[in-house]
Order: sequence, then structure tokens, then C-alpha cells
Amino acid sequence: MESALTPNERTTLDTLLAADFPGAAELRAQAPTARVTGRCGCGCPTIDLAVAEATPRAQVESRVAVEAEVPDGGLIVFVEDGRLSGLEYWTTADDPPAAFPPPEEIRAAG
Repeated sequence: MESALTPNERTTLDTLLAADFPGAAELRAQAPTARVTGRCGCGCPTIDLAVAEATPRAQVESRVAVEAEVPDGGLIVFVEDGRLSGLEYWTTADDPPAAFPPPEEIRAAG
């Protein structure tokens, strides 16, 4: 069942897409139409995404469009066929986080 992104999910996605990387402009155009189509079963905030077909496709080199570092882990924006497909939060902590971190804790990877 599809649902709207929560404010926390929207802020995290927008923060990651603010970076400059190949395909960023198209992904930023897709972001307002993004809907949650699935959630990770472990309790972490990782989500599957779908966007409107009418939005422009991004020309990206791999499924990983952009990554960022956060305390005890990282965030990844995934793309399939040029469209946003997921927002993942991976962690090295023993317990999965319940929500995405605040924007001030998100640092560009690399």
C-alpha cells in the first residue's frame, strides 16, 4: 500500500538530493512525487519508493545515485531505470535506528 513520505523521510531525501551528482536535477524533479511503496522489516527507517511516470528519468551510472555518512552508518538513495526507488539507512549499531537522522548529522560520503 502506497503512502506519503513522512516529514522525516522527506527531509532526508531532500537533503541527500541537494548534493551535486550526475542525475541530481532529474531526481530532484521526481522527489515531490515520491511515494513510499514498502518498508524494511527490521524496524529501521529504510523505504522503497515510486515516483510519477511523467517525471524525467535521471541518467545515472549505477543503482546508487548518492551516498552520505551519518553517525554509526550511512544513507543511500537508490535508482532503478532512472527513477528514485529507495532510501536506505544502514548502521553498525546493535539496534536499528527508528528514524532517519536530522539533516545536520548527514555528511556527503567521500
